[in-house]
Amino acid sequence: MATLLGALCAYIDDAYRCISITGSGGKTTALIELAGYYARQGKRVLVSTTTKLELPAHRAYGCDTYFTDDRILGYRAERAERVFYAGVQAEKAIAPPLAHLRALMKTYDVLLLEADGARRKPLKLHTDFDPVVVDFTTTTLIVVGMSGWGQALGECCFGWNRDEQGVADDEAYLTLLHHERGFLKGAVGKTLILCNQAENTSEKTMHTLSGSLNTIPMFFGSLQTNTLFFRKAP
Repeated sequence: MATLLGALCAYIDDAYRCISITGSGGKTTALIELAGYYARQGKRVLVSTTTKLELPAHRAYGCDTYFTDDRILGYRAERAERVFYAGVQAEKAIAPPLAHLRALMKTYDVLLLEADGARRKPLKLHTDFDPVVVDFTTTTLIVVGMSGWGQALGECCFGWNRDEQGVADDEAYLTLLHHERGFLKGAVGKTLILCNQAENTSEKTMHTLSGSLNTIPMFFGSLQTNTLFFRKAP
């Protein structure tokens, strides 16, 4: 049986040069797990952000080397090495210069970028200013948190008007799938959707959501256990 990471990376195939991760409900976990997966394949992996991340002092990224300044430009990573690179501001890891990230693509096999923020909520409705997906992205991985199911949208969906009624059900997830500021906003390159935290998601819901898209695959699974529950091919 295919693992979740194996299935995701098989679909990404050779479009792994720059993977931008957007959405909510497991972006940072996806960043960490994909970095480990590609490193185990012997690839040089650079982990960074175009927005903000927790500092490595507060989150275990599993990287071998860490940089917070332009000294990284003179560093040569070994095969299977994971390197973390971000600036620091107000107790957050922040986006380094995009010109640096573009230049570093020449010396790393895989560039993994967290390109969105959702303040730990499982769902997100974007603003005009996010996600921050760079134009040299080769794959956009959109993460959707299924743990929001049944909750009030004002509580579980970042960007949702807290005064508006509604719960996170099939209809709400479909709305966020197709809304101009929903899950797919800003996607560049090869695109796929990971519905994470799907341990309790019904088969009906998985078929309903995935069946609403014709050209973009949806994977339902758990990053925590690396389990794939369902995949709908485009």
